[in-house]
Parts: sequence; structure tokens; C-alpha cells
Amino acid sequence: MDIQGVLKELIHQSLKKLGKENRLNLPSELSCCKIERKPRGQTSELTITLDSPKDKKFGDYTTNIAFSLGRINSLKPHEIAQLIRENFQNLPQSIERVEVVNGYLNFYLSSECFQELIGEIIKKGENFADLDIGKNEKVQIEFVSANPTGPLHIGHGRGAAIGSALANIMEKAGYQVHKEYYINDMGTQMEILGKSLALRLREVYGERISIPDDYYQGEYLYKMAEENRDMLKDRLEDWQYIASFASELILDEIKKDLKDFGVEHDSFVAESSFYKSKKVDKVLGLLKERGLLYKQDGAFWLKSTQFSDEKDRVVIRKDGKPTYLTSDIAYHQDKIERGFHKVINIWGADHHGYISRLKAALKGLGYEDEQVHFILVQMVRLFRGKNPVQMSTRKGAFVTLREVMEEVGKDAARFFFLLRKADTHLDFDLELAKKESPENPVYYVQYAHARICSILKKFREMKKELPKTVKYELLEDEKEMNLMRKLEKFPSVIRKCAENLQPHHITNYLYEVASEFHHFYDHLRVLTENDHLTFARLNLCLATKTILREGLSLLGIGAPEKM
Repeated sequence: MDIQGVLKELIHQSLKKLGKENRLNLPSELSCCKIERKPRGQTSELTITLDSPKDKKFGDYTTNIAFSLGRINSLKPHEIAQLIRENFQNLPQSIERVEVVNGYLNFYLSSECFQELIGEIIKKGENFADLDIGKNEKVQIEFVSANPTGPLHIGHGRGAAIGSALANIMEKAGYQVHKEYYINDMGTQMEILGKSLALRLREVYGERISIPDDYYQGEYLYKMAEENRDMLKDRLEDWQYIASFASELILDEIKKDLKDFGVEHDSFVAESSFYKSKKVDKVLGLLKERGLLYKQDGAFWLKSTQFSDEKDRVVIRKDGKPTYLTSDIAYHQDKIERGFHKVINIWGADHHGYISRLKAALKGLGYEDEQVHFILVQMVRLFRGKNPVQMSTRKGAFVTLREVMEEVGKDAARFFFLLRKADTHLDFDLELAKKESPENPVYYVQYAHARICSILKKFREMKKELPKTVKYELLEDEKEMNLMRKLEKFPSVIRKCAENLQPHHITNYLYEVASEFHHFYDHLRVLTENDHLTFARLNLCLATKTILREGLSLLGIGAPEKM
């Protein structure tokens, strides 16, 4: 039951009617989700949005569409909202009434809506809230893509949690999702990796060494040198071989860490493959044909300023070596040529300045901005006590994802990584993540699921069975209604996450569901002397359990039956 979809279609049909009758100034092309408008002579998009009012007296959903339409009409928002309301055709049973208040359209859902909701959730189970907004469109999500030069740290862990959760959500929303990891196996960092391990090998053989500041200094390289000293003893001068050897071992460890973290990719693509397949040469040839390359100071430059970049960018250095940008252009062209309608890159926030140059190159090749999306993941600040732990991959003073998993567990780590929007900084409190109390948000949510399992177990011990027909009209207490209102939001939250590419909405939603359930449970008995009331409340618990389990599953988090 996608109530938001029903309401948007209702608004959409009303607008179409008003536009056809020339009662509102609207463009000819309308969609259920977006309306084209032309403010100040510029073509742009106006999205029909629905929000949940904080004050229940303003309904279950509200929209400010009349305010946006007021910019291209001579009517006041209140008058536009009234027009839209008056032209609704056949309100569905799920809507009790629609009111216009100060230009806002407020929708009130009926008791029948909630009564049907419980049965629908129980009937559909994990398939409840499956949406078709993706229309089976092919989407590629590239995430983690950490250089194979060292273990995954907690920053990579946050990106891994976001990428895998977003992939699950978009699949539920009707997209065909492909998860990919891009391996940077070329360039300066590989040379530094090879030379860093070579120095560690000399140290293992008893030499006194001094490691340059810009080399990788983590203890993981000393351990690698110890474990492989015999295999590499005759290769000390061949840093390229050592780098390749080290990167393969590190990548194997990365894959193991990701698997244990509940993350699996559909494919791993190496940067070097685009040189072996001549795809880099191909893309450079296309840019040259389009007149977008020029030579200056011995280097080849991309005319990226023609496509809104702040300056032109080097693609081939004067020593003949390509830059990272060059292979990235070839990689992204390859993504689109593989048939992905939407390409999503989940990168660290330090890549912010890199986006404009890549977008410029893709525009130069004839691709649209809408085809490639970027999610930048801000840093995680990990606290031990009151002191933040500093991280530096080369200095070696970083906390690995493996260490965090071992200390707080996979579920807690994923939940905390998904608590905030990707582009905001995240403070990770290790002590809080380990607490078995309501203060710990993941414990609070999982405990709600376990609590319901305990109730159902007690009911089974009573040797009774739930009937096929349940009197949901008995669920009239405000605490019951609040819980049902919250369960109804699940499809809307899935839609919001998929449209905005932000999985943290589910994390926060599940906390709210758990809060409403705990409040319901603390004030009302589920197993009562009235069988009909017991059956109704048990089904409400079953529906809540279904939403909690499916929501946690989308986040890659377990739903324990005992705690």
C-alpha cells in the first residue's frame, strides 16, 4: 500500500484536469512525480512532495504544491490548493478527508486504511513495500573502491555500509542493481607500496632501515614481509613485482573484511584493464576528434573549462604518463556503454574537487549530467573515551574496520555508520555501541523485534491460534493508532531513500517504529482476557515485527529473536 504514490497520482490527475481546462497555468507535460515549469524563462523541474506533519491535527500527509504553482499563476496558494482539492476524482477509501489550511493540502487517512494495512503487511511479509518506481532500470553503484595498499579503515566501512544498504533499497524500489568495486592498481601509490614492502623485507632480514614519511608505515606491511620473506627474498630490487604481490594479498583481505561486514560486490574492475583493452586510447581518441585536447608545456590537456570546470586538466603528463583522470574517464564511459541508465559513485569527501573535472569530460563525450550521480561520504570520528583516534593510512595510526567489527559487532557498526546522511560528519561512540540499553539505538531497535518474538512465543504456549478474521476496529487506543501510523510510512520511506539516494532515512525510521512499539507495549497488555482484542494486538505485533525485520535486512543488520 504505497499511500504516497496514491496521493501523488491524485494530485497529478487533478492538475492535469485543471491544466486541460486552462484554469491553472501548467505545461503540457506532467508526470506523477515531476512537473515542468519555467520561472524567469528557465526550464526546471517542480517535484510533488509529501511530508508528514509534526502536529497530527494537520493530517497524516501534507503538500506545499500550491506555493510552488503560485509562482507561475496569478492566484494565491490557498486558492490554488482549493482548486486542486475541488478537482479530486473519487477519493479512495484510504483517505478520510482532505483539508486546505493556509495554502497547504492536508490529507487524513481513514481507520479503514490502517485496518487493511495490518492484514496487508502480514500477507505480503518481506514483500510489503516493494515498489516499482525503478521500472527495472539498470543502475550501477560503485562503492568502497579503496586502494589495495592497506586494510580497510572505518571511513571505508561507512562507505561500504552506505553502498550496500542503498543497493538493497534500490532493488526493493524496483531497480536492477549492479554493485562494483574499482581497483586502483596503477600509479604512484603502487610504486610506494612496492618500495615500502621492500624496505620492510630488508628490516625482516636484519637491516637497519629508515622509512620515508611518504611511504606506507603500517605494521601490516612488516607482518606481510615476515610471512613472505622466503618467497620475496630474490625480488628485493623489483618493486613492481613486490607491489603487485602485496596488492593482491591486501585485496584478498579487503574482500574478506567486506564479506564479514555483510558486503558483497557483483564485480571487481581493475584500472589496469582499461589500458590492456585499449579503452583509454579509445577515449583519448574520441576527445581528440571532438577538439577537446591540446598540447601545452609538453603535456596534453583536456578543455574542461568548456564544460563549467574551473580550469583545464592534464590527461597526459609531459613524461608521457596518464593521470588518474584519464583512466577514470574511460571507466565511466565503459559503465554507460555497459547499459547502465544510472551510475552512482560513492566516494570519500576528499574527492569533492574531482567531480567537476570528471563531469566535464563526460559532457565532452556527449553524456548527460543525470546519468552520473555522486555521493560523498564524510569522515568518521572514532572516540575512545573522550579522545578521538587520529587516522593516517601511510603513518599506520588508523583504526581498521576489522577492529571495530571485533569490538562492537557487525550489526552495531553498520547501524552507527548509517545513522547520519552520508555528507555529514559522524561521531562513532564505541562505548555506546556496546551498551545493552535503550541508549544504544541498534540495541533499542533489535530489542523491539526480540520482544515481539517473546510475545508470540508466549501466545503459542497458550495453545491458541490466530483466526483468519480479526476485529481490527478494536485497535482504537492512541498508542495503537500511533504505531499503525508509523508502520504505514514504510513504503514512503523506501521511496524517499531511493529517490534521494540516502539510506539513513530507514535507520531513523526503524528507531521511530521501535519507539512507538515500546511505548505501546509498556502501556497496553497484548495477551488479554478478551480474545478478540488479543488477536488484534497480536497481529499488530506481527506487522511491526515484519517491518522491523525487513528494514533491518535492507540495512544488512540482523533481527535477533532473543536478546
